[in-house]
Amino acid sequence: MGGRSGPKFQDSPSGAWRMSTDTSIEATFCFVDIAGYTALTDTHGELAAANLVDDFEGLVRASLGPSGHLQSLTGDCAFLTFADPPDALAALSDLYRSIADRQAFPVVRAGLHHGSALFRADRHFGTTVNLAARVAAQATGGQILCTREVANALRCAALAGIELRHKGSMSLKNLPAPVDLFEVLIASCVRDYAIDPVCKMQIDTRRAAGDLLFDSKTYWFCSLACAERFAGHPSAYVASSTVTR
Repeated sequence: MGGRSGPKFQDSPSGAWRMSTDTSIEATFCFVDIAGYTALTDTHGELAAANLVDDFEGLVRASLGPSGHLQSLTGDCAFLTFADPPDALAALSDLYRSIADRQAFPVVRAGLHHGSALFRADRHFGTTVNLAARVAAQATGGQILCTREVANALRCAALAGIELRHKGSMSLKNLPAPVDLFEVLIASCVRDYAIDPVCKMQIDTRRAAGDLLFDSKTYWFCSLACAERFAGHPSAYVASSTVTR
């Protein structure tokens, strides 16, 4: 679906030739971050949070594939670029599978959009990139959300084990018109895990440190410390049980 055009040269005020790095590119832009990272940091501390980001970066890099590029990692948020939506989804499938198989690791969320952007000095600019970031912000833990442009490309690719669900038209921050969003469901990434309501870690219920019953529902915990926090004020964690930041 297109790529970077060649470099252009411009005459500088001094009369010397210099290279212009302004390039129009077409790509699939993806933002993926750790859902519940703030809660995890508050519960387990800065060292655990920093170690988690290092692990996350390693998993992201291992999943990229030949056309993927880790453009930046800011805190727990990775900005990725791909040649097209199928390549992006292949990478996210690998990433989500690897995370789903890890005990006591938080779930992630992702947002994608495909289109053109300005490339300058190894940075991307434009509405396409901003829209991808806004889409990611709408996702909850474990979700992959995308725009219609990405959804149409995935349908054309007819990828096995992929389901698209229209989530409706949503108003996104600082964008003038609502945007149609779709959830991408990957069958091979489904695991039977619970989410610790305190720190947002995904927990294999067979290996959980403990569980508590509250309001006729069982909650599972990665550590006794999380169980104690929950027991002290359960309604605070139940009210915020949706995994976001």
